[in-house]
Amino acid sequence: MKNIDLHLHTYYSDGKESPAVVVQRAKAAGLDVIAVTDHDGMGGVEEAVAEGRRLGVQVVRGVEFSAEYAAGVPGFEGCTHYMHILGYGMDPSDPELRSVLDYIQERRVWRNEQLRQVFEELGFPMTMEELKAHSINGFVGKVSFARVLAERGVCPDPHAAFLDKNLLAHPKIKAVHRYKISAEEALRVINKAGGKAFFAHPFQLSFRPAREESEEVYRRRQEAVISALKAIGLAGIECWYPTHTPEQTAYLLGLAERLGMLVSKGSDDHGENARPVKKMGNFQAECDLSMLKWVEEYL
Repeated sequence: MKNIDLHLHTYYSDGKESPAVVVQRAKAAGLDVIAVTDHDGMGGVEEAVAEGRRLGVQVVRGVEFSAEYAAGVPGFEGCTHYMHILGYGMDPSDPELRSVLDYIQERRVWRNEQLRQVFEELGFPMTMEELKAHSINGFVGKVSFARVLAERGVCPDPHAAFLDKNLLAHPKIKAVHRYKISAEEALRVINKAGGKAFFAHPFQLSFRPAREESEEVYRRRQEAVISALKAIGLAGIECWYPTHTPEQTAYLLGLAERLGMLVSKGSDDHGENARPVKKMGNFQAECDLSMLKWVEEYL
């Protein structure tokens, strides 16, 4: 392996590009191993695998679950923790995995309808047909609502809609939460389907009830949560990530070593012009590729 990126999104979730285009960009960026890890779904992985074979890019089948962990964490009891869990190398035909992914998609449809109804109450009626027309590949999410509002001139652009307390930042809109699988279930289905589970971008770990805490305490919380999840099937930590400082990366590598866990690297790319910081071609982290040899099991 010469270059690797194990965290990429397509328009099968909130990315902007088809799986084939993502692979083509990966090829142009000099990557030879990638993973397609769409949110709560694997609809685009086979297209990516096929395009990878055509271009000589090895593609790992992946997924990124939004998860919550409500079990008591030693030293941090009374909190529900929220994280993203990356799964690599699962068999997409596994019945339980397919059942879980189908259920999550059903809940997404329900949530979109709830959001639509709240916007109607706020004086911004929209039809599902209109929202789908403003969605890439039919993937309806909050950005679809933002695009409709921007097109109507309610706000200057979709980004502004997320900041406006009368629009997507309205308390009633924020109260409509996306369904999150339990961390226990995410780990179980990933492992049962033959995959490995990794804790994504650990510095985005959040919790409720929230409270102010120092960096030192937050890192103790990270370690406690990751240790608890390791005991029930978490295999590794995403250590190399675009927003991590060198010191944070070193800390996570040390944590993985202490806990006897695997490590991964990912840009979290969502498309050519989506998130400049999180872009496969820009993310050139220095890493020891021997630490990523576990991925060869899925090539």
